[in-house]
Amino acid sequence: MKVYEINLTLVKSFLIEGKEDILIDSGTPGSGKKIISRLKELGKDPNKISYVIFTHSHEDHIGGASELGEKKFFIHQNGLDYLKEGKIRKPQIHSPIKILFKIASPFLMKPFKGVNGEAIKEGEFLQGIEIIYTPGHTDDSISIYLPEINSIIVGDTLGGKLKPPSIYENYDELQKSIEKIKELKPKNIYVSHGKSFISQ
Repeated sequence: MKVYEINLTLVKSFLIEGKEDILIDSGTPGSGKKIISRLKELGKDPNKISYVIFTHSHEDHIGGASELGEKKFFIHQNGLDYLKEGKIRKPQIHSPIKILFKIASPFLMKPFKGVNGEAIKEGEFLQGIEIIYTPGHTDDSISIYLPEINSIIVGDTLGGKLKPPSIYENYDELQKSIEKIKELKPKNIYVSHGKSFISQ
C-alpha cells in the first residue's frame, strides 16, 4: 500500500494505491483534468478507480468531483447535501485573513456541479482502509487511516507543520480530533494544505 500526493491549486488530492485504488478529495472546480493527468502519469487508468472519498465538504475538496467521471462518491452524512447540490460551505475563519477572505471570496467561491454520493461511516471502509470521524474543522470532517503502513490522511484537521488550522467550526471538537490522531502514533500524516509529515 502506498499514498501519492496530487498537488493542485492551493490544495491536494491523494491516491491510495492498494488492492483497490482510492482517490481522496477532488480539489477546486476545474481540478478534474489535472487529477486525471496525474493519475495517468502514475500509470493508473482513471476509469478503473471506482471510489472517491471526501475528507469534508469545503469547495476546495469536493469542487472537482463532477469532472472525474462515473465514480462512487463517499462523504460523511453531514456533508451529503453540499456534495449533491453543489452548495458552498463557507469556511469559519478565526484569524486576520478573515478580512482578506471576505474580499476575495467572490473570486474563490466558484459555483460547481454537485454529484450523488453516499454517506460514509466510521470504521472499516475496505480491507486496510479505516474511516475515523474527526470533526472540528467542519462537522463532516473525516480522516482515512491506513494501518498497514501506519499512515493517515487528515484533510484539514491539521495543516502544514502539523499545526491546527485557523479555519474551524468547533475548536473543542477540533482539539479532540487532533488527540485522536495523535493516539494512533502514525508514521506519516498527510495534510491537504502545506507540507505533509513523512518520516524518513
